[in-house]
Amino acid sequence: MDVTTPIRPTDLFSAKGLVVVITGGGSGLGLAIASALYQNGASRIYLLGRRADVLDKAASSLQSTAPRDSSSTGTVHGIPCDVTDLTSVRAAAETIKKDMGYVDVLINNAGVIGPKNGADIYKAESIQQLADTMVSGYDDWGSAMAINTQSVIGVSATFLPLLEAANTRRGWTPGKVTGTGNARARDTATAQKNGVDGDDDRMAHIITVASVASYMRWISAGLAYNASKAAAAHLGKMMATFLSEWGVRSNIVCPGPYPSDMTAGLNPVYGTNQIPQGRMGGINDISGLMLFLVGKGGAYVNGTTQLTDGGRVGVFPAVY
Repeated sequence: MDVTTPIRPTDLFSAKGLVVVITGGGSGLGLAIASALYQNGASRIYLLGRRADVLDKAASSLQSTAPRDSSSTGTVHGIPCDVTDLTSVRAAAETIKKDMGYVDVLINNAGVIGPKNGADIYKAESIQQLADTMVSGYDDWGSAMAINTQSVIGVSATFLPLLEAANTRRGWTPGKVTGTGNARARDTATAQKNGVDGDDDRMAHIITVASVASYMRWISAGLAYNASKAAAAHLGKMMATFLSEWGVRSNIVCPGPYPSDMTAGLNPVYGTNQIPQGRMGGINDISGLMLFLVGKGGAYVNGTTQLTDGGRVGVFPAVY
């Protein structure tokens, strides 16, 4: 390593030039992530979600109020999409293909709480009451699993051709590369022709936003939420393994409590036996992590789970 190489945070933690897709991007963490990437140079951000009015409002708000370098030309676009419906997901991908032709980063962020039976499980005073509480909201498990878990695979699979197109644009040889000592070839001249620095060897990237509940034995909102998010986190790890031969990275982000529609009404102050940091996560917390993962500084990161939970897993029984 050349230790005299200039090290600049603005280079290492930047979304400059990236085309990004964020599911569930119209509010909460998805919108916070979009803001961070938009403010730091992303070329195009597509927000996918079910509510067109929410997406339009989010895109308009970011582009009119979020601080940004005057030389930046990035834009934000909302695309109505149901992540549990492959036809809808494919239509969104086709729109983006016609508009840009590639996607550098896909962020699987869509999520729901599902049936809330966690608190009542701990309040049960008889075995029958416990049994009844465990299956409270049982019919809603399917929706929670479809959005929190199944969509991770459906959306990721649909966008793989666009992720590979981003690699090709960056000079990487497309297709499957296997064999010990057989690295993926890269033509830096192609990369530089497309405005990509020769030393920028990032590959296409899938980031799955699961939850700290993925690793907690303690039930947060409900059984379905913990289970579906644990499954989402594991899918992210599995993708890192089987996509490695295809040049697509996969990492997982597991947030603790952050302000969002799902956490509305919760006490924002926590004791040291709940969250040692004493608070919910904020915009700086999620922004710093995401800019690291999508930036040059995160190019060598693949197959990891990144916790941003204020220490919550450290004080609750966990499987992390």
